[in-house]
Amino acid sequence: MQKLAVFELGINDLKLTIFNRTETGFFMEESQIIEPIKLTQDMDRDGYIKPMRIQETISVLKSFRKIVDGAKIEDIICYAHPEIAKARNQIAFLDEIYKTVSLYFKILSEEEQASALHSAIMYSFAMTKGIIMQVGDYSTELVKFNRRSIVEHVSIPFGSINMLEDLDSSNFATSMDKVVEIMTKEFKKFKWLYDLEEESEFIGVGEVFESLGRLSRKSLHYPLDLAHNYEVTTDSFQNVYNLIRSLDLDKAKKLKGISEKRADAIAIGLAIIKVAYNEFVRNCFKVSTNGEMYGIVAKNLLSQTGEKPLLDILGYSLSNINEFYPTNASLDNNYSLAVILYKQLKVLHKLTRPYVKSLRIAASMCMAGKRISFENYQKNNLPVILHSNIYGASHRDIVLAAFVASSQNIDDFSLAEWVRYKDIVADDDLDAVKKLSIIIKMATMLNITNANSVKDIACDVLGDTVILKTEVEREASLEISQAMLCAPEFKKIYNKNLQIL
Repeated sequence: MQKLAVFELGINDLKLTIFNRTETGFFMEESQIIEPIKLTQDMDRDGYIKPMRIQETISVLKSFRKIVDGAKIEDIICYAHPEIAKARNQIAFLDEIYKTVSLYFKILSEEEQASALHSAIMYSFAMTKGIIMQVGDYSTELVKFNRRSIVEHVSIPFGSINMLEDLDSSNFATSMDKVVEIMTKEFKKFKWLYDLEEESEFIGVGEVFESLGRLSRKSLHYPLDLAHNYEVTTDSFQNVYNLIRSLDLDKAKKLKGISEKRADAIAIGLAIIKVAYNEFVRNCFKVSTNGEMYGIVAKNLLSQTGEKPLLDILGYSLSNINEFYPTNASLDNNYSLAVILYKQLKVLHKLTRPYVKSLRIAASMCMAGKRISFENYQKNNLPVILHSNIYGASHRDIVLAAFVASSQNIDDFSLAEWVRYKDIVADDDLDAVKKLSIIIKMATMLNITNANSVKDIACDVLGDTVILKTEVEREASLEISQAMLCAPEFKKIYNKNLQIL
């Protein structure tokens, strides 16, 4: 296992993020350290980053460098936010860093920033077209994309911090109204924001959107603690916006989900987002926890493997999880058999195609609970899957998969636990979970030796009996006998007797 270190230089802070990575293009974050540096302090007078700030930055970088060198990490990426380019002594500043700590920082151009945001979304969402919006400290980025291409992009020089300079940060209502007025005029300059196709989706990136997601989930008593791909509807946003607008600074600081130091900036950021909801967003923003850094890392590592742009985001995400948390060598075979059974039993279960995503997640993570304990690992599948960052799937897909994988023994199904997620799942989903759970269990049993013995299955329904005829490549008596143990539960769920030949 190799490691990758990423140094991210912003106006207000320095980040060091360390990833574990493989030669085949899989990667996962191991740790992150963030240190404040305040490069803009005293910079307004002449546009120069002051020597004291430069030395403070270099001091932090030296400490970060010790961590990287101590871990013997040779693969390093360094980049700086576009705001650094506004400093009149940017070249001298970056040269001093290179001479002192041997780190070469490249300042992202607006085009490179848009490309990084686009890559981050393409590698973590299954969507074809839409608008990416990032509310930063000193700018707001908007990227319009269609499939794998950027159509338009712009960086508006107003963010959640620099807009505070001429506003009264203690009076949220007045300040937020002023921001809405200013940003509405800015957005209207770009006609392409309003020229959107019906299927366009909207993704929000950055700290402000993540805070919005936390506040929205808290206000709705949302049962799932997942930030990525959380959908903030228009109504939910408006409730959060009205709450923040009604508070003063001291009360806002006490809200869970908002950093005390950033409460006023979050309020301004929400006002910027409100303009998007007012002007062009349809129904909801989907929150992304992956921003520029994720896009840069993903593009860098996958290009080294010769990997073309990912078309199967969910498949890559599940493979990535199993690469770093392996529980079984033949989970792909589990999924293949589960799909065969799903198709062959379609005349009985009558489930629609969208359930296949949940089936795929459950098949891939049907043994994930072993990370906690082998004993009752099926039950443990529930919390593990519910707390996994799975890309290319909705929160509903993940919740259904968690219950499918944890209910392989149907008596283990917890209705009390299920009710907790009533705002995410539908009434019909309960029946679907039970039908899919027995499919997962049968697929697992038919692959119990990990020998890939069963290659295909044909189904005959004869009255009150279902006959599954297996096509085998080698001896599979154990697989068949173990799968037949599912017959009593199959009878409960499908009201049919089961025979496997």
